[in-house]
Amino acid sequence: MKTLKCGFRILITTVFALVFMLGTVQAAGSKEEKIQSATVQFYCAMGDMLAYNSQLNEVIRNVISDFGYETVSFTNQNTKAATNFVMFKSKEPDELTGRKIYILSVPGTEKMKDVEVDLRFGKVLFGGETPAQFEEYAQQKQTYSNQPLVHRGFNDYTQTAFFTPGPDGALGVDKIREFADDSDEHLIITGHSLGGAVAVLLGTRLQCMGIPPENVEVVTFGAPAVGNQAFADAYGAKLKYTRYTMSGDPVQGMLQMLKSGYVQTGEEIKCKRNANSHRFSHNMSEYLDYSIRNYLDVLQQEGILYNDYVDTSGVKDGFSLSTKQVKDRVYLTPAVINLPDDLLNDADYMGRLTELLSTHGFKELVKGGETDLTSQIKEAQKYGCDRMSHVNIDAKLIKKNVYQISVNEEITDVYGNILSTQTCGTTTDNISPLEAVFYGLSRCATSRQMFR
Repeated sequence: MKTLKCGFRILITTVFALVFMLGTVQAAGSKEEKIQSATVQFYCAMGDMLAYNSQLNEVIRNVISDFGYETVSFTNQNTKAATNFVMFKSKEPDELTGRKIYILSVPGTEKMKDVEVDLRFGKVLFGGETPAQFEEYAQQKQTYSNQPLVHRGFNDYTQTAFFTPGPDGALGVDKIREFADDSDEHLIITGHSLGGAVAVLLGTRLQCMGIPPENVEVVTFGAPAVGNQAFADAYGAKLKYTRYTMSGDPVQGMLQMLKSGYVQTGEEIKCKRNANSHRFSHNMSEYLDYSIRNYLDVLQQEGILYNDYVDTSGVKDGFSLSTKQVKDRVYLTPAVINLPDDLLNDADYMGRLTELLSTHGFKELVKGGETDLTSQIKEAQKYGCDRMSHVNIDAKLIKKNVYQISVNEEITDVYGNILSTQTCGTTTDNISPLEAVFYGLSRCATSRQMFR
């Protein structure tokens, strides 16, 4: 018998080890590249969603903590810009690569002060290798179109947040450099909208300051262009930069539409909107929803199991894996999902997300396929399980295009007697139906752990 430890954390650890092992060498093939891209995108999307004030904040913090990451928040502000940042810091080096991973999320437009930054359309000269030189270049009055020029407001934001001395004389970038100075560390800078533009400038500045290119990468969602063609020619190819754009999102092409000489850099990956979405396509919720779907799709397409399960091969009817029940071996029943017709395209994703998230905290898993309780009980007993996990997902329309999503989890013994039950729900006012299930599943898992 082969018995494996299981859970979402093992999957993430394994995939992240692959991701950052590939970060130091060329990816071995399309499978590895797809897994790498989907994993980084999913983590960055969670970080950028966390930069906003939504009901997912607590859930994301709990999930990240369970996966071995510490969430750190810090603020910097003056008359030019107000900025709040979130960073995911790995608590321990990755087991396979020995590298610590840091994901810095720069928020997008949230406050009027940020809008003022957005509306400074003029360009400033980009250059230098030190914070002082960065400022000197930007202060030059006479500039030419064949010089590297960048958006004045984005540059002000970046300069204020990371390169302006605080009361103690320290620079914000000093904290960031600690996480990218040597080969034992890997820094991903991510941002949505304005935050993405600042992420590009910060990543480029770090390289200008001597941070090795392989130690830093940038991932953005719906980010506008930051500079002109000369900037793209001088710096674009030096920075590992992936930008995700949503169909119908006007922000990523806004400055180019103004015919003001701005051009995009980096590798563009186009995201397909969910058919049941009714939100502005630039919303970060849209990008997180896509990132979850893409992550689940890639893992399924590439044959990556969501969890490791007890090997039940060769077990015959009437015989169990063990002569007695195994503590914390749980039989997972298929999720029961009840959705209105216009959300049915979400059903498969919700089922796969349930399998991915609802298993956290269990020591051993047996994946069941039976749908009636009698058969489930028989299978759970045959495989030596001491409990069964049942998840029900329901959606109810409460007003136009807004649903109440409820996730109910019941833990029973192998005779069907309820041991614990919890229901977590939320509306889709500000998040997608799939994100509402993400919220409910994570809250139920957390409640179950507290109950135990």
